[in-house]
Amino acid sequence: MSILVGAIQFSTRKYSHGTGGIPSNTAITLYQIEENQGVAFNFETGEFTAPVAGLYRFGVSATGTASAHSHMTIFIMKNGRSALRFVATTDANRLYTTIIGSWEMILFEGDKILLFLEQGTIQFQQLDHLDSLHFYGKMETQKTPYEYVYNSLTAQPYLLK
Repeated sequence: MSILVGAIQFSTRKYSHGTGGIPSNTAITLYQIEENQGVAFNFETGEFTAPVAGLYRFGVSATGTASAHSHMTIFIMKNGRSALRFVATTDANRLYTTIIGSWEMILFEGDKILLFLEQGTIQFQQLDHLDSLHFYGKMETQKTPYEYVYNSLTAQPYLLK
């Protein structure tokens, strides 16, 4: 199956008009979907499922509550296993902890990506314009994972010619 690049992309946010949050040791679900081209993101489960094999780019930003020397850790789960993690630490002078990160992954058809908050709390702000969590992704190139090789020095995939 051939799909045009750009035909698979999503953008989701999770925020509240009141206070509250996502506690530690929780899979992040029930997003508000802003865009879901290719219908590969499930807002109820919080999972992105690759409809075709290829190179995908993802990003996340999250704001959490902070106390002196607190941590927030978000694991990127691929098919139920930890594939990557983002960690933020605060000092005693900060009110919030922020994680902003992006990554690329080679996925097979059917691979699933999910965010899991392992440590910390993602805090929902009372300000409507302040995002508490933004998760987005898109297919960069539709190639089979066997057509990519990793450069061991940069940990970046490149396409075999």
